[in-house]
Amino acid sequence: MISKATSYNLLKYFAFMAVCIILISAGFFHYVPPEEVKKTIYYTGRDLLTPTGDIVIVYPSASNWNDLERFKLSSEGENYNVSYSWFYDAYISSYQTEIPRELYEYYLNKDHGRRDYQQYALSEYDREVVRHLANAFSELGRKYEYSDEEIALNVISFVHTIPFTYDLETTGYNEYPRYPVETLIDGGDCEDRAILAAAILYELDIDSALLLMPDHMALGLKDNGNFSGQSYLYNGTVYYYAGMFDGESTVGAISENITPKLLQIFPIVQQPVFSATLNQYMIGFTDDSYKYVLQGKIENTGPGSGENVLLRVVTKVNEGSYSAGSRSADSSSSGSHSSGDSSDSVPDQLIPIGSIPEDFEADIEVTITVPRASGICTVYVEGDNFGPSEVVGFYFHLR
Repeated sequence: MISKATSYNLLKYFAFMAVCIILISAGFFHYVPPEEVKKTIYYTGRDLLTPTGDIVIVYPSASNWNDLERFKLSSEGENYNVSYSWFYDAYISSYQTEIPRELYEYYLNKDHGRRDYQQYALSEYDREVVRHLANAFSELGRKYEYSDEEIALNVISFVHTIPFTYDLETTGYNEYPRYPVETLIDGGDCEDRAILAAAILYELDIDSALLLMPDHMALGLKDNGNFSGQSYLYNGTVYYYAGMFDGESTVGAISENITPKLLQIFPIVQQPVFSATLNQYMIGFTDDSYKYVLQGKIENTGPGSGENVLLRVVTKVNEGSYSAGSRSADSSSSGSHSSGDSSDSVPDQLIPIGSIPEDFEADIEVTITVPRASGICTVYVEGDNFGPSEVVGFYFHLR
C-alpha cells in the first residue's frame, strides 16, 4: 500500500518531469549528458530581438557546442539565410542575415590566387554585408557599454563559431583564401576566420592586422595596454596574437603546436591594385618632338574603387642626344621621377582617367609627346587612394 505522502511526491516528480520534457522539446533547454556535466558553464541568454527578459540556460561550454547549434544555413529563392549564435561575456548572442546568391557566386568566381591577404577583407561589393554585421557588434557595444577591446573580443568569439573547414577537403586546393561572404556561407580555416574578423573590425575602426605564420594565420590586435603574451611589432605598432583555432580564446596565448615565427604581417589598408595592357605607336614628329599614341586597357583588380585615376608619363632623355635646336628652356626636372643618372628629365605629363570601380576596365587611347632625342618613357598609373605603379615603358631614339 502506497502512502498518501509517497503518492503525492510521485505525482510532483512526474509533473516536474513532464514540464522538463515540454521545455526541452520547445528548445528552452538542452539536455546535458552526465559525462558532460563537468564541462558545463552557466550563461545568461539575452535575445537581441526581445531584450525584455533574461533567463538562465545551461549549455555545454563553447568548445563542446556543435556546429548545428551555433550555425544554420538555408537557401530560399535568390538568397542564402544564415544565422549564428555565439558566447561572449557570459551572454549568448544571435545574428541572422540574408546574403544574395548572386553576390556569393560573384566572389566564388573571383581569383583566389592573390597572396596580399588583407585585400580579401576589403573588397568593395560585400561591404554592405560586412557593415550590417559590424553594426550589430556596434549596437551590442553600446548596449552593454563595451570598450573597443571588448567589441574586438566579441568579434573573435563570433568568428570562432564559423564552421572550421580545410581548403583541400572543400575546394581541392592546398591554399584557398575566402572572401567574407564565402566564409559566412561555406565556413573556412584560420585564414578565412582571420580575414572575416579583420573585415568586421575595419568597419568598426578598430586597428587589426593579419599575421602569417608557417601553415597558419592569426589576427593581430593593436596593443591597448591590456594585452600580454605573444606580440609582433610592425611600423612602430604592436599587434597581439589572437588565434583562430577553436579553443584559442585568450589574446596573446599561442598554442604549443603553432610555430610563433612571423613570416609576414598584413595591415588592413584598402589599396586597389591596377594592371594594364598598353601599346605605343609613333604617329608623327616635329622639329623638336615625337608624338605617340598609348592604346589599351587599365584594370582595377581591387579591392575598392580607384579614385581620380591618372596616367603619369615620365620621360628621361639621354644626355647630349637632343637634335640640334630641340632642347627647350623648360626641360627642367620639376615634378619628375629623376633617378640621378646621366640623363635629362622633362616635366611629367599627367593624363586624367577618372574613377575606376573594382573589377572594371577602362579603355585608354591618349596622345603623348616626347623630345626629339633618345631616351626612355615610363608610364605610371596612380590615384588618390593608391600609389604609383609602372604599367609600360619604352625607348625612343633620335631619327
